[in-house]
Amino acid sequence: MKLPNDVRPILIRFKEITTVLFDFDGTLVQLNLNFPEIYREVYSIVKRYGVDPTLYQDLFLIELVETITEKLKEHNPEEAKRFNKEAEGFLRKREVAAAQEAEVVPGAGQTLKILKEKGIRIGIVTRNCKEAVKIGLGKNDFAYDLLLTRDDIRPVKPEPHSLEKALKVLKSKPEETIMVGDHPIDIRVGKRVGVKTVAVLSGKKTKEDFKELKPDLIISSVRELLNYL
Repeated sequence: MKLPNDVRPILIRFKEITTVLFDFDGTLVQLNLNFPEIYREVYSIVKRYGVDPTLYQDLFLIELVETITEKLKEHNPEEAKRFNKEAEGFLRKREVAAAQEAEVVPGAGQTLKILKEKGIRIGIVTRNCKEAVKIGLGKNDFAYDLLLTRDDIRPVKPEPHSLEKALKVLKSKPEETIMVGDHPIDIRVGKRVGVKTVAVLSGKKTKEDFKELKPDLIISSVRELLNYL
């Protein structure tokens, strides 16, 4: 398959790969979440609990909810519990709704099937909730050996815990593993645990967004991964 000029990498070929770990949203399935709107809604919830959200604007949504929960716990554990239930519930509701309308990234299902036929172990490691992921994966007969969502392990990417667990469960060595994702988070966490990294441009990020992170490979979509194995 010929790669588009704008994402053509230095020609490489991954050798002795036993395992490929995939992100979910934007990599295998498109949830099409309206993040600016979701942030506004979560900030609104935060304000109602007497916390200034502008102090935490650098945090991703999951980390924001966790941080505010811990802050509220210091003075009122019950209020912290209510906040976490409301904020986390809102995020789950939006993810599930988006998953029901999700579209599979073209060629993603077939790619995982071929990798399995090659004897490669497959893990899906995501920040999304399990219910939404199950709905999204149900739109295609995705082949995989392990699924880790934020309901299974915390802290989530870009902290290394989820990838470290995936490697342990799948009995895989970092040097024989590839992390594939559409967000800089995926590349960052992959490098933290010492696996090879592949950025895909099927999400909302561009090639320029990955420039400083220097992934081993940048491709348009997961279906192009087969050209390098």
